[in-house]
Amino acid sequence: MDTFSDFMNYLDRNSDSMKKDLKLDKTSSIYKFYRDLFNSNYIKFKPSDPGKIDAAATDSSEFLRMLYNGKNIVIVRAFTLYNNEVTSDFHADLVAVDPVDQRNFTILLMEHSEHKSMLKFLDEHSPEYLFVDGSLKGRLSHRIETLPIEKYENFMYEYMKTLKELIRKSYEKGTTLIFMAKSSYTECFKKYLLETARNDPETMKIKEKESGIYRNDHYLIKSFAEESGYTTPVMYRKNLEGTDINYVSFDILPDPVDLPIKVQVLSKGFIKEDLDRKPYNLDEKIINILFYGYTGYKVYNLWLVDVDKKVKFRSVEMEKIYMRALERKLGIPFYETRGERRARIRA
Repeated sequence: MDTFSDFMNYLDRNSDSMKKDLKLDKTSSIYKFYRDLFNSNYIKFKPSDPGKIDAAATDSSEFLRMLYNGKNIVIVRAFTLYNNEVTSDFHADLVAVDPVDQRNFTILLMEHSEHKSMLKFLDEHSPEYLFVDGSLKGRLSHRIETLPIEKYENFMYEYMKTLKELIRKSYEKGTTLIFMAKSSYTECFKKYLLETARNDPETMKIKEKESGIYRNDHYLIKSFAEESGYTTPVMYRKNLEGTDINYVSFDILPDPVDLPIKVQVLSKGFIKEDLDRKPYNLDEKIINILFYGYTGYKVYNLWLVDVDKKVKFRSVEMEKIYMRALERKLGIPFYETRGERRARIRA
């Protein structure tokens, strides 16, 4: 059946409404409302050669396979790469976890493994910058609660303890942590724009309505940004088990034809700042490094892409080595690759 023609028919019927979902309509009152707010909080930027950069990067990978007993073999590893030297953390376990909870659980395991890898690394090294794939805000926002997973009921307590120790260690070593996330579900920038808007009656009506409408930060940036640049860096404060943590959050758009990247920076120098959700004059050196390290949306950060290539589990590696070793060690031939199964059926 020619489903592509069905898809084209769908696009013919819906392309106009889809465009409105991807960018604000320039003729709308909401576009006009945000336009001046955005323009006053978007800084155009062109990078220059930053010279030698003392930076490391951390990323993780996971493999999950349900076995015939209903439990999952979960394998997670995290690498911190620095001048071709790798500091790793590894975790494997057989876990019974509800399919609905699987994705969130593996993300927590991966983040925790990254924190442990960075802690090991910082015991031996003190780079100026350490890039991390993901969101700092998301990690700080996890609730410390009991997980409905056998053997992992108290995992979140250990997770937060390790994260807190990582932050303390980065302060001690004078290392700035830079978290970068390509996807953005947050409305931090939008909320900041609404806070900076005037408080006259007409504007207040729009602000009240907009506060209840979901428009993420990247949607607004793509609606207005026509040149490379970044949004106003804003300082946020979070209390983590009695410790005040200040971090700066903003979005960068190194190429206007690509998508924005959410950046959150944590540094010991922020501790002294008595700021909360206010604009912050971030060191332009960090901005320049972020733009310099961007060579396209697939290579959005040179250091993170390098460590991603090393840490990522490959299909052949997992199917032919790890899973085969599991079979041999247990002495139970319960696992076979889909490819081999198909080959036998075809034969």
